[in-house]
Amino acid sequence: MSSPFVFITTHRIRPGQLERFKALNAEYLALVEDKEPRMRAHCTYLSDDGTEVSLVQIHPDADSAEHHLEIVAPRLADAAELVDNVAIEVFGEPGPRVRGALAHNAEAGVAVRVNGHDLGGFSRV
Repeated sequence: MSSPFVFITTHRIRPGQLERFKALNAEYLALVEDKEPRMRAHCTYLSDDGTEVSLVQIHPDADSAEHHLEIVAPRLADAAELVDNVAIEVFGEPGPRVRGALAHNAEAGVAVRVNGHDLGGFSRV
């Protein structure tokens, strides 16, 4: 069994936008759950002070992450009004669409780290 593809993004919530973000996040998660049956998990975590949010995606493979970006692309502009990207961390070898998104974010000053070399492991997810 191959290791899952894990994608973690961290965003700073703009002042006064937390409630709007929570509502958009609920819509986004419902869309992902409905349209992406291969995704193993997608969780959103808010910092204790309510200023940052991290989204953790666990995909069975890089193709699932490629499909995810295709599905959510129309929603990303809505989120861009509410948050600033801080960091992206990838575990697994990304496909071309994800690589393009990573390059775009890196050029914008977002901290991007790719851990592409799978040394083994197991998943019970």
